[in-house]
Amino acid sequence: MNNTLTSIEGLRVGHSEDKAGTGCTVILLEPMANVAYEARGGYPTTFDTDGIDTGKRFVKRHAVFLAGGDVYGLDCPAGIRRYLLERQEVSMDAGGQMPLIVGATIYDMWRANIQNASYPDLAYQACLNASRDPVVEGNVGGGIGGSAGGFAGHDKAGKGGTGSYSVPLFDEIQVGALMITNCMGNVRNPDTGQILEGARDESGKFIQFEDMVEEYVRTEPKRENTTIGIVATNVELSHEELIKVAQMAHDGFAMSIRPTHTTSDGDTIFAVSTGRVKSEESGPRLVDAVGYLSARCVAISIARSVTINRMKGL
Repeated sequence: MNNTLTSIEGLRVGHSEDKAGTGCTVILLEPMANVAYEARGGYPTTFDTDGIDTGKRFVKRHAVFLAGGDVYGLDCPAGIRRYLLERQEVSMDAGGQMPLIVGATIYDMWRANIQNASYPDLAYQACLNASRDPVVEGNVGGGIGGSAGGFAGHDKAGKGGTGSYSVPLFDEIQVGALMITNCMGNVRNPDTGQILEGARDESGKFIQFEDMVEEYVRTEPKRENTTIGIVATNVELSHEELIKVAQMAHDGFAMSIRPTHTTSDGDTIFAVSTGRVKSEESGPRLVDAVGYLSARCVAISIARSVTINRMKGL
């Protein structure tokens, strides 16, 4: 049974990693699909998100990438374009279909020699690795350099990663998410509030943000955070409706990360509708249901990104 993002028909996911400890995750949309986004962190690093913002004319895209490398990771589209051109899915002719790509990156630049990684090559390899198999989770792809609990400094932070989860609604409608966790706050179980990963003291005990607020305020801020991801559904939604879904999906951050959406986070969510299902129950209440369940999938994906790491001994 596939309960990850690739359970939604029309999506393929691939990961790739560099020996320096950074990576890339690519979600291929086949065929092109409507994409919206919402960024609520104070320090987002994104590619061509203006093109899918409110009021834009053409919002279909071929791919979404989620990568490390901060601004270096914004070179990923070159590799994705190469992949699409080789498969003749796009054209270099003025009258043909141009390769249209959006994405976001996390800050994992604390790793040595990460600036030597070739993000176009990482993205190209991620495209080659893309499949409809259940998404591989944990210390892979864009999340390989992620951490959790950055508020106490990177030396005390736990391991971030990649997680994915999906759920069925009704009438064959599905909702899913894929998240790259690299957060300022501690990651918690969205149902119990238990800390799953995050900042630890010298004894290995989790540090509560509330217990070091003064130290946090008086410490020079660091740019070591950002949780990014994608939510998707197979039901047909307009771009305006997808924007609302992306907004509601951010509630999943608050369910699983405390604190979240800080000035040092770049939290960004992309929302995709493959439009494979035409529901008779269209309208605001369907958007509400998809938006809420997207938030749940985001929260569970974030939790899975760190618990699967621990299960693998990372």
